[in-house]
Amino acid sequence: MPNNQQWLDFYSPYFSSAQEVTDFVEQIEAIPIGDPLHRRKILMHQTQRLVSIAIDIDQIRPKKQALQLAFLIISCENISKLFHNYGGDMQSKHYVKKFFEVFLSDQDKARLQAGFTTHAMQAMQVNQIVESLYSIRCDVVHEGKYWGFHFMEDIPMLNIDPDLNAYISFDELRDIIVRSSINAINAYSPNTAP
Repeated sequence: MPNNQQWLDFYSPYFSSAQEVTDFVEQIEAIPIGDPLHRRKILMHQTQRLVSIAIDIDQIRPKKQALQLAFLIISCENISKLFHNYGGDMQSKHYVKKFFEVFLSDQDKARLQAGFTTHAMQAMQVNQIVESLYSIRCDVVHEGKYWGFHFMEDIPMLNIDPDLNAYISFDELRDIIVRSSINAINAYSPNTAP
């Protein structure tokens, strides 16, 4: 049996017991190549890989949270495209939006909405928040601008471009994305249309 420790370590905070996470990982790791459900294994691996980069990037570029956010959004895009069996290299924003629409629980949607406001302190809907987060990802990926966004740490953060106050920490958003990715992993079917 292959060493599953990296998957167990990563996913254990998202399950209520060691047995639950072990069952989750071992069931998915047992899916062989060629099985119609093998993509579940790819989804599980990709979530761990991309979210881990988002976590680890802080060691290379401390306090450059736009970089961390970019990798979280890249993970959302990757999981959404894999889940929906999309084989192209376009429609990034569409699939990021689909990730937040399809995989977030109602509780995580509520937390996401509570996590951001405009500068005028107006509440934002999930689709507005995703637009803003995707815009930050684009600034990093296309412009190399990775210094203008910050999550809440001890106090809420006022971000200028885009107009976004953050009342959510990196860890909280990371957890929302991992929980949502687990929902995608568990729900994947080879019959899911793009």
